[in-house]
Amino acid sequence: MSLASNLAALARLLTAAASGIVNGKAPAAGDSSSALITSAWFKGEQAAEATQGTAKVATQAQTTAGTDDATIVTPKKLRAGFAVSLAVNGYIAFPTWLGGLIIQWGMGTSGSGGGGSVTFPVTFPTAVLQFLINAGAGASSSSSPWAAVYSALNKSGGTFYEASGSAGVACPWIAIGY
Repeated sequence: MSLASNLAALARLLTAAASGIVNGKAPAAGDSSSALITSAWFKGEQAAEATQGTAKVATQAQTTAGTDDATIVTPKKLRAGFAVSLAVNGYIAFPTWLGGLIIQWGMGTSGSGGGGSVTFPVTFPTAVLQFLINAGAGASSSSSPWAAVYSALNKSGGTFYEASGSAGVACPWIAIGY
């Protein structure tokens, strides 16, 4: 062969490689050698718990449903719906794929006659499951010391009564819902 024909053959190979048109035998599934691979082989190597390969990324709907075991979930999708406010009146809201549970806490202060109101930092979308309130520092009642009860409750807050009937009593509370 002449130098010209060798250069022409090399040019054809380089052109084919540059354009992505490379022919050859694809390795067997699971082959970890340095053999030539095709895009079809690469796409066909499905990742699994014990096997490296390609994987489809789950949609937010698939993440929320939690029923697909053939896709992967990204940290952003895992975090979608999670919120937190670590203030005196705060909350932790879990994503819908964890049931959408919301835990809220805060401090109410009794007014004249011992009555007061609480507004939750975030409104519960569906329901309040539990609300607990107690009279804190400054409460004194011979009949039921340190007691406070709620008299009305909805998804955005409620009213309470501090048993001593005193104004200015700090009443810590916690609410759980979804």
